[in-house]
Amino acid sequence: MFWGLTPALDLLERYLDHNDTLPDELDILLVGGADCRHVLQTLARRYRHAPVKLNFFVVEASVETVARQLLLLNVALQHSSVLGLVPKTKIFMELYGNTLVRPSVAKFLTSAASLLVEAVTDRDRFADAMPFVSLDLKHKERDQLENVLKFWCGHDEFNICHCWDARLRKSLGTRYDSKVGVFDWDLHMRLHPIGGSQVCDQEYRNFRLTGVAFAWLESEVSKPNRSMVCVVVPDGDKFLHCGYLGDVQTGPFVSYGLQCEDGRYLEASSGQKLHRATDVTERNLRQIFHEIQFGEEYHHESTSDVKLGPVVMRTGEKRVVDVGAVRGATGKKNKCIDLENVRVKFVSVTLLQLMKHKSEYRDFFNLIYFGCFYVKHLSKELIDHVAAKNSPILIENQKFVVTHRDKQLREFGDEIKRALDGASVKEIPFDPCNDNFATFVKV
Repeated sequence: MFWGLTPALDLLERYLDHNDTLPDELDILLVGGADCRHVLQTLARRYRHAPVKLNFFVVEASVETVARQLLLLNVALQHSSVLGLVPKTKIFMELYGNTLVRPSVAKFLTSAASLLVEAVTDRDRFADAMPFVSLDLKHKERDQLENVLKFWCGHDEFNICHCWDARLRKSLGTRYDSKVGVFDWDLHMRLHPIGGSQVCDQEYRNFRLTGVAFAWLESEVSKPNRSMVCVVVPDGDKFLHCGYLGDVQTGPFVSYGLQCEDGRYLEASSGQKLHRATDVTERNLRQIFHEIQFGEEYHHESTSDVKLGPVVMRTGEKRVVDVGAVRGATGKKNKCIDLENVRVKFVSVTLLQLMKHKSEYRDFFNLIYFGCFYVKHLSKELIDHVAAKNSPILIENQKFVVTHRDKQLREFGDEIKRALDGASVKEIPFDPCNDNFATFVKV
């Protein structure tokens, strides 16, 4: 729910896999991306391609996911004079993948949430804070979004450690007492063989036990990551919520932590990776943030020579010091980088049903992406109407769902084919047990 199950893609490169040149303007439909990883990766590598105007249409069924994407975009696109590359990366990682964060990050979250509350309720304020982003949501969805953001910067109780443990007990059932053995089995017998070998024992076990995926030797987390709350409902002056309802099995390692242009970060010794998925994620995000702002090649400078891949550290009990938001933090008036020729538009999921009947969306999108849990919204009528000629249609595979085996993956592959049966598309050969995406091309 809060992160994707496939590595971040350069969508311009994916488009060029099936077309000779880029058009002057590219309209991209992202349905159920879960996070903004494809948007960030595409923006980062834009300088490697011919100039093109990018219009992203982002569709999410959950307002919590919309809120988190706004937050992550706000962090990622802060100017380096406001937030340096190293602290920006660590703040992004903690908010993205940790149930608990450092007090300074909790204060940052409260400040950013205060700013976003103003932005989503005031169109002029939104245009000033994030000029490249717009919201085309229903009034009900805007109200729900406002409630979520107010909870982030409010003082209602949110004991995410208790929520995490409850999810863990529910998912494991009678295996809860032998949970560490379950985690090791899932890692070595499922996640590693399908391409997740960069994820090390220590960080995966820590994630499954506590929800803290990214950790560094010099920091200690103690505040709840309030951006991971689900289903916020106002109750007078306070809010009710359903706690944490996100992933407790795969983790946030897949998006940025499995692939790297710097081969040194993927090296192994005696069968063990020298760098953790955490280290690869940090290195990749630094590159993305640098390339977005400066539009030039990134040269990495390591801040530590310690290789923590094979290291086993003691995991202490995680406790929330204060279940409320940090008091005293106020929204700073920091404006994001104003990206030239880029628009990110969040639209209601109900628009998917209306698109196939609207003339302005006929042959409109040059690239379409569907998350693996949104295939129910995929249909022949939609693709035939909105996809332009030669446009790639990418559908995320469920390969990194830890509980899935080959049988479930093949069934998912058949479900995709049934959804597009009769559509005017050409199927690219797809192995549901090994490929990250199913790809079709509009003809």
